[in-house]
Amino acid sequence: MPTALTPQAALLRVLITGEGYALDLMRRISEWTNGKMLLDDQAFYPAMRALETHGLVESYMSEPTGQRGGQPRRYYKLTAAGQKAALEVLTASLTGKVVF
Repeated sequence: MPTALTPQAALLRVLITGEGYALDLMRRISEWTNGKMLLDDQAFYPAMRALETHGLVESYMSEPTGQRGGQPRRYYKLTAAGQKAALEVLTASLTGKVVF
């Protein structure tokens, strides 16, 4: 029986295609699930903190830019352990073991 896609699993899946910042990753999840999963700040940040705590994702701050009023942007990327976990999520989604 398929299991439901969690925010953590969705984040791992979209990070396979490359690092990103919060709004970018939320948009990519929406596109990947054809709008069936929409993350907001209240779902994104706890899920991302959990992934960082488990060593699957790491983050860094970008250089400040004029476009953001001199504010840096936090980017997230997979660690080696995160890449392995993300491939498991991808395989599960392709074989129908995870649904959204």
